[in-house]
Amino acid sequence: MKRRLLPILMTLVLVCALPIWAAFVTSGDVTNPLVCTAGASEPLKLEEVSTADDLRAKITNGKSVKLMADISITSTLEIAKSLTLDLNGHVLKMTGSGSVLRVKKDPHPATLTITDSSAAKSGTITGGTGTKEEYWTHYTLGGAVYLEEGTTLKLEGGTITGSSSDSSVFIRTGATFVMTGGTITGETVGVHNNVGTFTMTGGRITGCSDRGVYVHNGNMTMSGTAYIGGNPGAKEDIYVREPDHKHTDLSVTGGTVEGNVRIEFGRNLGMTQESLKPVANSVVKEGGVFDGHIKVEIGTSGTCVEYNTVNFIDEVAKIRTLQLVLAGEKATQPTDPATVNGQTFMYWAAKGTSEAWDFNTPLEVPLTLYAVRTPASSGDYYYYPTTDTKADDAKGSPKTADPGVALYAALSFLSLTGLTCTTKKR
Repeated sequence: MKRRLLPILMTLVLVCALPIWAAFVTSGDVTNPLVCTAGASEPLKLEEVSTADDLRAKITNGKSVKLMADISITSTLEIAKSLTLDLNGHVLKMTGSGSVLRVKKDPHPATLTITDSSAAKSGTITGGTGTKEEYWTHYTLGGAVYLEEGTTLKLEGGTITGSSSDSSVFIRTGATFVMTGGTITGETVGVHNNVGTFTMTGGRITGCSDRGVYVHNGNMTMSGTAYIGGNPGAKEDIYVREPDHKHTDLSVTGGTVEGNVRIEFGRNLGMTQESLKPVANSVVKEGGVFDGHIKVEIGTSGTCVEYNTVNFIDEVAKIRTLQLVLAGEKATQPTDPATVNGQTFMYWAAKGTSEAWDFNTPLEVPLTLYAVRTPASSGDYYYYPTTDTKADDAKGSPKTADPGVALYAALSFLSLTGLTCTTKKR
């Protein structure tokens, strides 16, 4: 009797398990359900807030928050514990005086992350008047965010605009600002870095009236999809001061600067026109795009050298290089790029034209040249990867053997075999 019941019970178990295995197969999820994913981080918990009082109370207690309505405040929100502020498409507005947000160094340097989870990405921080800083007594700084010593700001989304201070984001000594998204616009100075670190891999700084970024005895790194430009009334898009103090460093390895860069030495080190060029070249790495002038000057001597930027962009070979050329001088023709995907390099053409650039032309303005190539040869095939995990046919059949299907089939086979053997023995 027991021998006859065993295969029957095994078959019933498999029938009951079929919907579970089917769910894994039809969803395209081939993750082994028996493997424990220990250590996986839990999603960030955000407290929903709709009033100024609730927002201030939650932030005081170190809670990460999500705005559910536009909120106006009359005094600075102090961030003493690391947390996230999700603007969620709403406006956080200062109607009083001071910085909108101040990240505190005590009891421990805090980290503030600003995001915007809304579909429209319309979250905004506005209205700050800034804070008087003990060294920069004649300025009000950090209209939107003031970073105290050693603290960190991460801007991932949202727009910072409309402050009436001398700078929107102020980076104090030893503080760090990491900008991966979002926009800083309509400010006097977008970012003022005073002996801190500013890393920009994404986002935009635009529409500033004085400077996009002011680096004073601090470090700045620009890469990725970061963009600084569209500041027509600004003196410079990036202003770097006092690099001879060995505290200041500017490195652009990606992104785009559409405007002027100024590097100013505070004292005369006996540099000549030729010795200043490596200083300008030091901020230019392969990958970054400058569309403007790079000026290097000695503050106390009046020595000033201004270079036109010449960009060489090959979109097929994914190559970007840059030359710095003095006004009235000529750009140097680089080595022809190699053939890629059957497309042979023909010549360099200025932006917006199809004619070959004449390298005997003296330059008076910045220049961008693009590689012109022959069309790809016939017979070339290209593979475009896809993230589609659906089956090739309408029935949803998996492209490869699924471990769940295989296991189910094996167990079914064993069960049926056992049933058959028992029947025969009987």
